Amino acid sequence: MGNVRQFAAVNTKIKGMESRFLHKEDYLNLLRKRSVREIGAYLREKTDYAIVLENVQMEHIHRDELEQLLKKYIHRQVEKLIHFFIDDYRKFFKLMLMRYEIEDLKLYLRAITRGGTLHSLQYLIHYAGKYSSLPHNKLSQAKSMEELVSHLKDTPYYLSLLPVLQEDEDKRLFHMEMNLDILYFRLLQEQNKKLSKEDKKLQEEILGINVDLLNLQWIYRGIKFYQLVPEELINYMLPNGHAIGFQKIKQLCYAKDEREFLQRLGPTKYGFLFDNQQTQDIYMERRIARFFYFLFQSYRKKEKMNIGTAMIYIHLLEYQTRDIISIIEAIRYGLDEEKARQYLIRKL
Repeated sequence: MGNVRQFAAVNTKIKGMESRFLHKEDYLNLLRKRSVREIGAYLREKTDYAIVLENVQMEHIHRDELEQLLKKYIHRQVEKLIHFFIDDYRKFFKLMLMRYEIEDLKLYLRAITRGGTLHSLQYLIHYAGKYSSLPHNKLSQAKSMEELVSHLKDTPYYLSLLPVLQEDEDKRLFHMEMNLDILYFRLLQEQNKKLSKEDKKLQEEILGINVDLLNLQWIYRGIKFYQLVPEELINYMLPNGHAIGFQKIKQLCYAKDEREFLQRLGPTKYGFLFDNQQTQDIYMERRIARFFYFLFQSYRKKEKMNIGTAMIYIHLLEYQTRDIISIIEAIRYGLDEEKARQYLIRKL
């Protein structure tokens, strides 16, 4: 499918969708809002998010509800693009929706681990669209981790979670989440092999960088928060990274503490993403997201008639939505406009 004629229709469609991205003025206006209701009203009146907000009663909208609707907009846009692809390309983009489903599954896993109720999570579900495989009605009734996993027998996730059911609870959640991410990237990498040579090369680079940074975050958190032993960390590392080979991964996993990890990571391509005193908490994720944001902007300048246009659009739309959610969070915590800007992926 990697030729001009076959990509012409989808790229034309994407150009129209990109024209509805938020502008700098929109971000500035949103930063000046003082309530979730005001943000929702602005998005409905001034932006393309109106298609998921048109029937919403803004007077009573809750933060979680608005965030869920914003993510629903992403899913609708991706589903629109899927219609333009056939065969292996359609399968590839359907797999991308799997990531949102995995985020929903993680909500269930975390709630069960905390001993919380799952029924209320139905109002926080991100993706329950036409390509979803999660049995939400059954999952929301689960009373234990064993029961929850049993309801996943007819999904791609069952075999990834079953082996860790008997692990200690203090590490089980971490391992389950890692297994789900490993599954997602493995399936994407397998499907990527079926694309054209040009598209496969581009996707190998994008997936490889994702793998690098996900591995680094796992090692960092595994050492800092879970005190995992090196062998345990190595077993959960994703293969096929872009710039961090196995020997370097192994060296990082054997760091005795957070400080040594950061020292060993420093000289690498990604060292600058972790070299700030505010590395922990949200700033690390923000810097990594910003790294990808500018990476995709650079791809955008040289995009051709290939899979790149669709991939770039999806990722930039996600970053736009994450920035809106960050602004909503800033209101929740009473941050002023200047402080709220520090949490945005996009620079204003």
